[in-house]
Amino acid sequence: MKKTKIFIACDTTNLAKVKKIINQSKTNKIKIGYKFGLEFMNSKKGRQFISTLKGKIIFVDLKLNDTVNTMISTVKALRDIKINYLTVHVSSGLAALKAVKKVSGKIKIIGVTTLTSLNNNDLKLIGYNRSVKHLVAHQ
Repeated sequence: MKKTKIFIACDTTNLAKVKKIINQSKTNKIKIGYKFGLEFMNSKKGRQFISTLKGKIIFVDLKLNDTVNTMISTVKALRDIKINYLTVHVSSGLAALKAVKKVSGKIKIIGVTTLTSLNNNDLKLIGYNRSVKHLVAHQ
């Protein structure tokens, strides 16, 4: 039987807190992965710390959304730290998504459609004429 896999969000720039989260979540009952966001990756020791994690499932939630070349370069720059999952915005376009997938190697790419912090009114204010539900389905 396949073990259930969950991800624990390490949404902080505090390295001591991240180490504590990882140490307190050790178990053989389920597979645990660790999600690191933009703030941790850009913290002074974040990227370096992630590169030292061995045998862990690493999910880097950067929500890349840029030009094709910038996204390709970013994925290539991340390959040395052996991450398992990476998020990119679907709205970056099909060409960008295909290009990222092509250079991602073993990194699994996860598409982000709409930020969970946005509601229907927020979408309207930034120029969308669809509800969250319909925009996500469309994307």
